[in-house]
Amino acid sequence: MLWILGAKGLLGSALALKCGQKAILSGHELEISNFEALRAFVGENQGITRIINCAAFSQVDAAEQRREEAYLANVRGPENLSLIAQEIGADLIHISTDYVFAGNVKKPQTENDPVGPCNYYGQTKLEGEQKVLSFGQCVIRTSGIFGGKGNNFVSKLLHMLQTQKEVRLTDDQWGRFTYAPDLAGALLQLGHLKGLYQYANTGVATKYEFGLALRSEALLLGLPVVTESIIAVPSSTFPSPCKRPIYSAFDTTKIERHVSIRSWREGLRDYLCAQLPVYL
Repeated sequence: MLWILGAKGLLGSALALKCGQKAILSGHELEISNFEALRAFVGENQGITRIINCAAFSQVDAAEQRREEAYLANVRGPENLSLIAQEIGADLIHISTDYVFAGNVKKPQTENDPVGPCNYYGQTKLEGEQKVLSFGQCVIRTSGIFGGKGNNFVSKLLHMLQTQKEVRLTDDQWGRFTYAPDLAGALLQLGHLKGLYQYANTGVATKYEFGLALRSEALLLGLPVVTESIIAVPSSTFPSPCKRPIYSAFDTTKIERHVSIRSWREGLRDYLCAQLPVYL
């Protein structure tokens, strides 16, 4: 039996949708930093053989001020789940992030490249990775997740395109975007995978480039768009409490030995098609 933690979030809900009734789900009601609560949950839900942890403190800016919360969710939680998995003999997949990289080298980063987070969120996610890997389990890094549920860059951007004549987007930070249902499907295929892997849809892009594609695809599908111009701006246009990597695009060669990966633009098209019923 599969247990999905963070089942109400963007990736977790995509996983839950693909699994139907064939998984045990838990959301914010179960605090992963509370080991005894996790143990009690497992005791009440016998037969768990696989665990996918999508739960995290993912508010990058807020992590700078709410450090204890971020640490408990991103470090203590994964450690607890690793202990639980060890106790019941289950396989664990823990989801991590591109923010473990410093982002100062302009080339796709492999699993063997040096890490060096430039903010506290990235530091906690790196420590969480290390905890899980020390138990011989699996960590999958991902980046730029978007999908049908919850607030994310793409849902906010689509709203902007439908309400603003002019949109400004950064064009000096590069990464790879990930369509949540694609990653969810890959996670369900991976079985007993162990070690460190990276997954994102193919193609490196800035938010500006992604915005241009989103506008173009939305217009082709007949979605309402009022934006007449998208303007490229430096990231300094939007001051932030913490630094972000300049270039954090993954190399996904390792995981592509196990699953196929399509382009982010194909995922974007599917995302927009899923929005169509709202406007019909």
